[in-house]
Amino acid sequence: MVAGLEDDIDEVEATVFSETAAPAERIYSLRREATGFYWAVHPLLGVVAAIGRGADPEVQPYLRDVQDTVTLVDEEVAAQRDALSAVLEASMAVLSVEQAKISNRQNATMEQLTILATIFLPLTFVTGFFGQNFGWLTGHITSLITFIIFGFGALAVPLAVLLPWLSRRQVNTDTSAAAGNDARSRSEPRPVSL
Repeated sequence: MVAGLEDDIDEVEATVFSETAAPAERIYSLRREATGFYWAVHPLLGVVAAIGRGADPEVQPYLRDVQDTVTLVDEEVAAQRDALSAVLEASMAVLSVEQAKISNRQNATMEQLTILATIFLPLTFVTGFFGQNFGWLTGHITSLITFIIFGFGALAVPLAVLLPWLSRRQVNTDTSAAAGNDARSRSEPRPVSL
């Protein structure tokens, strides 16, 4: 039974570090099984020791063999419980890394959508502005030059604000990436010459 439990733990451990979904339910099931097995075996240590002390001297070597086997099984099951705890923690770590990747992708998508909305907002404003039918607008736009000033000027102002912001953001991203590379290179051990 201990060997079968060990095989199941190895199988679950392999699936945790593969690209498949982490089997948290299977880990909990194995941990419950190992805990039940531990509580079935652990009390036998005291019982076998007590029987061994009161047994005939010719039976004691056999009881020592039984006690050694029970002790070995008890230690193996305790180690398997610890291993399952470590596998569960690793499974949660893998899951949190995957969730962080998904969150980063969503943040990048939201950033792109925000930039797209920022670009199309002035276009919507210009369309709405020129779609109005009021006297001042129809009275002041009498030539192509005036139309270009009002129409393309309304587009140029937000774009003039957006382009420096994007370039400053790109510089900040490059600077933080370079700082991260410098920090990593400083934390790596350097060879020592003797």
